[in-house]
Amino acid sequence: MQPQSLAAWQTAERLLQAGRVEEARGGYERLTNDPMFAPMAHLRLSLIETKARRHQSATAHAMAAFAARQPDPDLLEMIAKRLDVLGETQAMRACALDPVVLAEGRPEVVAEFGRLLSNATLHQDALRLLEHAKARGFADPFLDYLIGLCRLYGADVAGAEAAFEACLAKMPNHAAALRGLTRLRRRPQAGDGRVERLRDALTHARDESDAAQLQFALFSELDQRDAVDDAWQALDTGMRTRRKQLAFDPADDATLFDALRTLDVAPAPHDDPDAPRPIFIVGLPRTGTTLLERILGNHPDVADAGELEDVVRQLRWSCELPGPAVLDLPLARALRNADLSRFGRRYLEHTAWRAQGKRAYTDKTPHNFLALDLIARALPQARFLHMVRGPMDTCFSNLKEWFAGSYPHSYDQAEMADHYKRYVDLMALWRTRWPDRILDVHYSALVTEPERVAAEVLAFCGLPDVANITDTGARTGTVSTASAMQVREPIHQRFLEQWKRYESHLAPLRERLGDYTGT
Repeated sequence: MQPQSLAAWQTAERLLQAGRVEEARGGYERLTNDPMFAPMAHLRLSLIETKARRHQSATAHAMAAFAARQPDPDLLEMIAKRLDVLGETQAMRACALDPVVLAEGRPEVVAEFGRLLSNATLHQDALRLLEHAKARGFADPFLDYLIGLCRLYGADVAGAEAAFEACLAKMPNHAAALRGLTRLRRRPQAGDGRVERLRDALTHARDESDAAQLQFALFSELDQRDAVDDAWQALDTGMRTRRKQLAFDPADDATLFDALRTLDVAPAPHDDPDAPRPIFIVGLPRTGTTLLERILGNHPDVADAGELEDVVRQLRWSCELPGPAVLDLPLARALRNADLSRFGRRYLEHTAWRAQGKRAYTDKTPHNFLALDLIARALPQARFLHMVRGPMDTCFSNLKEWFAGSYPHSYDQAEMADHYKRYVDLMALWRTRWPDRILDVHYSALVTEPERVAAEVLAFCGLPDVANITDTGARTGTVSTASAMQVREPIHQRFLEQWKRYESHLAPLRERLGDYTGT
């Protein structure tokens, strides 16, 4: 380490703390030429650029920090966190899986890398790091919870249960771990005490967020026991409690849909004949999107990549607009000036690695339906599979699911119905624009005639037919959605018309849907 470089770093840090940002920027820029200080200097510059709302430059500096990285676990952790915020998942993963992390990283640092990978739905990679941190003595209830979550997504029911219980041994009323146990969908047994355990935890809930999550878990347990009225009471309480926590404005939701309908961006196709074909599975959540992904993932030419954030991440990059991985109203307005060719190129650059050398890969992020028109204009090779489920089943399936940080319209019957109607109308518009690029896949047909529907899907995607493609129960691998356990079963029809068990309680939803109940 050169003394003059250390002095220059300390000076830049003091300038930044004093608010003299431009002077600090100059110091950091000069330090990018010093291999020892370059990674940290680029990280500081990335943060400065984000505050200045120069999103593309912020991303470039984060990637420069990655390129200049050194085999130091603490440094790699800082770089990985910045990359994660900016949606650079592949580079973040490379930091996390650097051999030096396991060889030299402190257990808490290894655990943090596991958390980042788990949040990015890279659960197999995450589990290896999380279990390594635990084996080295890092005792933390959240670590046990994350291990349980990764095992749940990998269908290791016994392992997930053990990890959730280890979390609860350290923190007896950990709401997420208790809900995790419920998500394992273990068969109810007389005297299993699971309902009583949840009710007791509710009396000790730390805050309303925990209380809402516990109510959803209680609903699930009571629903499995056919205690319909008690289950509904838990669900209704959970929805009301959760809704109070969310800053959701239905008027903004309506304005967003209107903005997307009238958005006119010039097509700028990015067609890379050597790139694998992205297949987008879109619709509302809880409509069978995961089941369709599992079927396609049985094909030797298709990799199922899960729910990716890259569509919105790259739209934001194209518009120089940092923010969450959600297509919200500010992003919709900024998209008028989007360069779709750059969006398409970056989307492929950031996702093609997930194809694992195969001809095609699925991006199963349901709310990509919002951006379908933009994706179609940018990626002529893309295909769209639109999952369609009955209106009441769709809305009820959303209402009864706890979504950690998305779908804020799904905690009120009227708001859910209104969002559903806007979604139906928007998809109808997209079909008129892209009739040859969108295939409606009806959930009822998929579970009653799976072979016929699968053959239609494969033909639409330009894939050859293969035997036993609908044998989803035999598949291994992770599933990072609310359907993680259900889709391990052979295809069945139990979830058709599931809403009718709660028909009397769902009258406000049915009335609000009006004519849309027949769609």
